[in-house]
Amino acid sequence: MILLLLSLVAVTFMAAVTAVSDEITIEGSSFIGGFLIGAVVGVALHELTHGAAFSVFHARPRYGFKPWTRFGPVFYASAPGYYLSRTQFLVAGLAPALLLTASLAVGLMAVFIFASAGGLLSNIVVWAFLLNAIGSAGDLVIATKTLAYPSSAYFEDTGDGFVAYGPPSAEL
Repeated sequence: MILLLLSLVAVTFMAAVTAVSDEITIEGSSFIGGFLIGAVVGVALHELTHGAAFSVFHARPRYGFKPWTRFGPVFYASAPGYYLSRTQFLVAGLAPALLLTASLAVGLMAVFIFASAGGLLSNIVVWAFLLNAIGSAGDLVIATKTLAYPSSAYFEDTGDGFVAYGPPSAEL
């Protein structure tokens, strides 16, 4: 379902780009500047969205950075010491994939309508969108693992992963 949503957003993005401009030029400075700013904005918004979702469930978010994991360097939001129901944990984990992806897709369309495609602003939004999508892919993996537990289980996001309190479902 979520992959379908991301696919629809990608198709919408490409349609918006081609509808606005027949030709897109990429200038070195706007591309590099857009990447640098977009990377910071995309990662920050992604982790802040997790944090906002944790806060909605009365958990105090913690933010961090790991210079090296098996996935490379990662920024993260966690809520150590707080125990979320499976539904709450899924909502907090998938909030950037659902809410931020949709918001950035709308932002992309607005930028391409009102700003020049290939300019600094459009590159910032494109890179923020892409980096959110990359982070969301990891969140989808965690969500899949979370679904192996019954709805009565509780979860703690420690920053190093999650701890499940409750047995995995018998079906899996």
